[in-house]
Amino acid sequence: MYYLRSLFRRFVVRVDDCHVSSLRSHHVEDFFYGPGGLHENAGDTTLANYRMSMRSFLRWCERREWTLRTMEQLTEGLREKSTQSNRSRYRMTRDELRLLLNAAAFPRDRALIAFIANTGLRISEAVRMRVRDVSFQKGELYVYLPKTKEEVTLPLSLDLEQELRSWLTTYTEAVGTLKRNHYLFPVCLRPFFKAGHAQEPNRDRVLNPEGMISHPHVIIKDVAEAAGIELDPGDAWHTLRRSFARILYEDARAHGHDNALRIVQAALNHKEVSTTERYLGLDIERQRYADMIKGKPFLTADLDGGKIIPLDERRASRG
Repeated sequence: MYYLRSLFRRFVVRVDDCHVSSLRSHHVEDFFYGPGGLHENAGDTTLANYRMSMRSFLRWCERREWTLRTMEQLTEGLREKSTQSNRSRYRMTRDELRLLLNAAAFPRDRALIAFIANTGLRISEAVRMRVRDVSFQKGELYVYLPKTKEEVTLPLSLDLEQELRSWLTTYTEAVGTLKRNHYLFPVCLRPFFKAGHAQEPNRDRVLNPEGMISHPHVIIKDVAEAAGIELDPGDAWHTLRRSFARILYEDARAHGHDNALRIVQAALNHKEVSTTERYLGLDIERQRYADMIKGKPFLTADLDGGKIIPLDERRASRG
């Protein structure tokens, strides 16, 4: 709750020249993306949490009729900039994802990377998972989506099942019998000194089953460096989500699914297909389009090549 109070205190200071009822969308947008805004010091995951908190706060104000505009009107300028951007985004191949997976020395980190690479979930959704949300018997995952406030059921791939079974075995050996409400990917505690050795630093990680990971960007950063893979700053976990989407799309097309785009849309839980298109990227399609057209016949592609007279020969015969 402290960071929420701090967030809204900063917001009030930024817009202290107007009453709450006079708030406009540019006040909120500037608070996030303007000079000195939150985006300058917050990572993508933290910024997403701030956006969600701000929407909840403004919806609360709206219910009390403190604002003249709705929450949707006031937050229309809040967008996930990385998704809206048209610049080319890095998408990993299966080989690169396996390389990243094998570079994770800590079992929890390997399991978390495997989880997102096999589901395409957001990191904010993955770290909220509990032990009870995995059903090996049914081959299903039960995921709560904070963004849409709904719970969805996802299929459990064979690769992910093997990774989770291995992780849960290690997890149990470390903390004892797991409870259903324990976090699936718990936070780690690291006491500064070893017990009984006040001068010897403790490099061991102690799992806390009741604590949620608060800085997941550190995990992917360290593993990517170990794998020798350069990921976009502040966008690393979302690279895995986009990579999952692209691989799933290509697989669906290879299996003859005409609705490959809709399949990926359902997997990513997108309301708009345009959002899915941005995740997939158009760079590959543009290259395929260029390969099909460049230097090749188009309107005359269905004609017999032997009957086509080159333009320079036709001009010579007329002369």
